[in-house]
This record gives sequence, C-alpha cells and structure tokens, in this order.
Amino acid sequence: MIMNLLPKVSLFVFCYQQADFIAQALTAALAQDYGNLQIIVSDDSSADDSYTIVQALAAEYQGPHQLTINRNEQNLGIGRHFIHIMENLAQGELIVASAGDDICATNRVSRIVEEWLASGRPAVVAHGLEEIDELGQPFAGSRTVQYRLQNDPHLWPKTMALQDYLQHPFPLPFIGAALAYRRDIYQLFGTPKAEPAYEDHLMYFRALLSDGLYFFPDVLVKYRRHSNNFTAKPAQPQPKSLPVPALYAAWLQNPTLFQPADVGIFRLHQLTTQQWLDYGHAIKAGTVAVEVGVATELWQQLHWRHRLLLKYQRPGAAALSSFRHGVSQIFSACCWQFGYKKYRYHDHLLGASYVKPLRTVIFAAGSGGEKALANLGGAFVVVAVCDNNTKLHGGRFCGLPVISPKQLQDRIETIDCIVVASTYYHEIKATLTEQWAIPATKLSRAPFSCITRSFPSGVTAALSSAFIISTALLTLLVLSALVALVLF
Repeated sequence: MIMNLLPKVSLFVFCYQQADFIAQALTAALAQDYGNLQIIVSDDSSADDSYTIVQALAAEYQGPHQLTINRNEQNLGIGRHFIHIMENLAQGELIVASAGDDICATNRVSRIVEEWLASGRPAVVAHGLEEIDELGQPFAGSRTVQYRLQNDPHLWPKTMALQDYLQHPFPLPFIGAALAYRRDIYQLFGTPKAEPAYEDHLMYFRALLSDGLYFFPDVLVKYRRHSNNFTAKPAQPQPKSLPVPALYAAWLQNPTLFQPADVGIFRLHQLTTQQWLDYGHAIKAGTVAVEVGVATELWQQLHWRHRLLLKYQRPGAAALSSFRHGVSQIFSACCWQFGYKKYRYHDHLLGASYVKPLRTVIFAAGSGGEKALANLGGAFVVVAVCDNNTKLHGGRFCGLPVISPKQLQDRIETIDCIVVASTYYHEIKATLTEQWAIPATKLSRAPFSCITRSFPSGVTAALSSAFIISTALLTLLVLSALVALVLF
C-alpha cells in the first residue's frame, strides 16, 4: 500500500520512572515497519533518568517516522496524562498504546492496521501478548492464562458484552498494553470529565457503546510484569494524595489525601462515574440501545461507591445518607401497599451534581406501569407516563402526567429512555418506532419481575425482616406476660 494511502497512526509510549526499560521500549517503537506513523514518547515528570534517555535516543534518530517527545512539567497521573496525549499530541486516525516498559514487535502497527481495515474499522482492535519479567524473560502469568481460557467477548452482542463487563470488569478482557483505538471514538464521547486512571477500561467501554471491537491472536507485544507496574500492589501501602477532577469540586478538595484502602476505591469511582456519563452520551447519540439491566447495574455500582465521597466530605454522612435512603424506600413501599400510590423519586444518596439519572417515560398506564414505578431503581427518574388510551390523556397516573404518543414524539429530545411496562413490548415498539418515529435506541423492555413484583427485592426483604422482627418481639412480650401471670 502506498504510504500516502495508509491511514495515519499514532503510537504513543507512556513513560514514568522507567529508566531501566525506556530505551528498549523506544528502540522497538522506532523500528516499526509501518509507513505513515507518528511516534509519541510522553514522560509524566519522572524523577529518574527516563526523559534524559528519551532525549538522547531522539537526538540520534534519523529514521522515517514522525517523532514527538513530551515531558509534563508536573506529574499528571495516568488519567490526565492520557487526556493530554489524546487532545494535544496525537494526530493519527488510529492510536496504538504502549508503556515505557513494554516491547513492541517491529510489525505491530502494520499488523494492527491490516486487521483493522479488514474487519471494518472497529472502535478498538486487540491482539495477543507475551508476558515477560524484569529481566525480559518470558513466563506464563495470569494474563497468558486469561487470554488462553476466556470466552470471546468481542464476538458477543453489545448488550451481552456490556453486562458481562459490568459483572466482571477485572481483569479487562483485553488489556491496554495490547490495544489500539480510533481517535474519533475518543472525540465522539469527549474529554472524560472524571479523569479515570484506567485508560484501557475507558476506551474498551466506549467501544462497547459504539462500533465494537475486534481481536486477533498475533503476539505483537512483550508485556512486562514487575513490582513497579501501575496495577501492582505495594508491600506497605501508604496514604496517597490524588488529584481530584473539577467534576467532584463540591464533594472533595483538590488534591485529597486518601487512606491506602480508599485509593483504589476512588479510582474505581472515577471509572464508574465516567462510564455512566459515557452511557448517557451513547444513548443520546443513538450508538447504543438503552437497557434497564445495564443502566441499573451501572447505577448501583455508582451508588455504592458514592459513599466514599460522603465519607471524605464529612464524618458519618455515608451512614446517615444510607439510612435515609433505606427509610425512604420502605416508607414509599408502605404508602404504595396501603393505597397511596404516588410516584416519588427516592434515590437521595446520589443527590450530587456530577451525575444525573436517565429522564424516563413509562409506557403503559396499567398494572405493569404501576409496578414498574415501584420497582425501577435510581438510574431512572420518571417524568411522565405514556399510553395509547385516549381517555387517559391529560390525566394523572400515580401522580405523574399521562401523555399521548404524539406528545412523547414532540418531547423526545428531552427524554433519555422509554421503559415499556407491558408484555406487548414488540407491538408497542413497532407502533412507536414506525408510526411515531421514536428512536428504537431509546426504548427498553421492563424486566418481567419489574412489572409483576409489588416492591423492589431489597425493600421486600427489608419489610419481611421488619415483620419477622416485630413478630418475634411481640411473641416475646406475650410470653413474658404469660410467665408473669403464672408466677403471680
């Protein structure tokens, strides 16, 4: 293929405190046999000789590739460093990732491009790898076993791959050392406001929300495993000061000193927050169909991790908010049970500005819709109920306005999700999409349990527990009274 017809590719090499390995990594990068290549070496303010070595190798380089070297004036951390590279340095249509301690095969970029073009230019391309130790000796570690035994998530439908990832996010099916991704996919979703440190998870998830991924088994990188890897756990962890994104400005100081056990939790919080933001963006863009199960799982993870922010904001806040949330759910369930069926959004634990629930319309003003209002979790804030029955239009259902399909069509730009609370899902979907031009990606089918169960399982369990405890206490009081009567 003629060079000017080749897609431009940017191969970036992350570098931080890797003076022992960076020469090997950069030499392998410069030896790539691909024609239209930008090589970026970006050092994140290393305190060792990493950048000095990079400068020396760059000064000697006389090859065909466009070489860009960068040194951050201050340490940005992986999340902000990745953003800086993607938004200020990378020029390629396809981005190939590499670390300052890994070694690329000379044909790595060319083989990736071949497979990428042949597979229809997916959002992400992954390939095989070989694990090596500090001395460069190969060994069959955990990633080798994983790649050999795991199923084929790249072959699954989007919804299945998303659900599997959310249930089993670690280890990532295809790790960052052996990934390439389209730059326009990064641009489609925009700057990750939560600045997650896991750039491979960020791009893998965005691929699942857009044009998918492709895997081929060629071993094209030597992935070095040693005690200074980002994912390696230190023998004696210490409190760590982490930069806090502006997204969390109302909740945490920047920077915040986290205790050792909370460092990983906060980083996962950043990742989950960004995934929720990206999921909402993908729904609006129409690149993924909303699914009740996926949205609920993501929100539950975010709900759980939000407690860490409360913990660092003020002592006791997490416990108090959790208690309020539980009481609110049980109170709503009791009101529902005794006939006061008025919808009220009760996920107050996430009463924060950095994320918003999906603006939702329930379709079906009947028993299924009633139960869906009681069962849908905090991921969905219901703003109206839609129904085909003209007699109901303009009225109210469980405290919410009932609108017609025409009104739904008129307001569709302000609605994220339409949950169909009926077993006639396909007929309703056909009518809404074909007659009223409602985007199919905004339609979701309420799970059967959601439209048949009186309360969410957690509330049901809480009510059952309360009933059992109350019964036990009442029985104990009755027995005590009987014993007292017998004795006297």
